[in-house]
Amino acid sequence: MAHSGLSSGRVVLLTGAGGPVAAMTERLLAHGARVALAGAVGHGGCAATAPAGAVLALPCDPGDPAGLGRAVDTVVDRFGRLDHLVNLVAAGPRTTPLMELDPLALREVLQRDLVVPLACVQRAHRRWMAAHGGSVVTVVADVVRDGARDVALAGLTELTEWLAAELAPRVDVHTLVPSPSIGADAYRTAVADALCGLLARRPHRAHGPVLVLTEGHVRRPRAA
Repeated sequence: MAHSGLSSGRVVLLTGAGGPVAAMTERLLAHGARVALAGAVGHGGCAATAPAGAVLALPCDPGDPAGLGRAVDTVVDRFGRLDHLVNLVAAGPRTTPLMELDPLALREVLQRDLVVPLACVQRAHRRWMAAHGGSVVTVVADVVRDGARDVALAGLTELTEWLAAELAPRVDVHTLVPSPSIGADAYRTAVADALCGLLARRPHRAHGPVLVLTEGHVRRPRAA
């Protein structure tokens, strides 16, 4: 099984922190999915209004690969499956121009946006998806542009391409990023529906693994 779909009873692990968490969780629950919230999102109030047993809150440091690895283990042990992994990459504080940036600060950005999501994918793959299939979606949570963030997004694009090639055909891998032209409010509103669309049905291969969300639809990036 290479794609689990988003039918009732599927299990989604949402990691990280960012503005669209509540909307994404609400849409996933509306599709009948069971949702585990790991990282800072685990402190949200989604569990209070969800059907009994539909939401599992797992508060932990979203920047700690070991903590998120334990969250993966808990989801598989508690629900008996892990169909979809959604890594939410939130924007940090704006940085200075690259020529004035402390290289250690850039290392922190790369740790948050590349290393932590990769570690989580590795754990989910070992614990469930290698044998059963599934999908991985990384969602860039906010519309923020600066030098350090764009460097990290370029790395995230390459990471997505490599993971998509390595894990095919059993595991689908995508990244959702905002178009520079879309406003922050419009993006946060649209990204939840775009995510559920990705999980519910496999996009055409021509779209590629990195998808750009514009006003009203998702498109692939233009070739460089």
